[in-house]
Amino acid sequence: MLKLYFGNSSAIISTILAFINLGYVIWAYRIKSPTEKWGLVILGLVLLNGALWYFSNVRDQYSNSIVYAIDGSVADGLFSLSSKQSIIYWVTSCLIWLAAIVAIFKPNYRQGIFNIMVVCACVQLLFIEGSRFWLYQNSPTSFNYM
Repeated sequence: MLKLYFGNSSAIISTILAFINLGYVIWAYRIKSPTEKWGLVILGLVLLNGALWYFSNVRDQYSNSIVYAIDGSVADGLFSLSSKQSIIYWVTSCLIWLAAIVAIFKPNYRQGIFNIMVVCACVQLLFIEGSRFWLYQNSPTSFNYM
């Protein structure tokens, strides 16, 4: 079980970043900052979320899934390019980025936009990490690359 979160350096970094993301979201809700500060809070969430998913994609060998889908010259990553996990990740990532762009032009709605972004980030985290946990319980040999 520890291998799932601490199996290699990418797993360790992504685990730490997941906790930092959760802590940041909790902190952002508690600060009750004025409207002009929400732009920085949104930027922080975009950067932390991006860093988390970069290391998670490295951890789960997502680049192998892309190459496998194109020419099949390498083994598939943990989740295929057309898997539910990939689709949910990309849809929620696009929503997070679109919401961040909208927040630039709609400063009065930034706190609400941040809330939408948090929901998307939590869906990503719960679904993908939940899928990894479920896969590990049902097929631990899928993680032999770690």
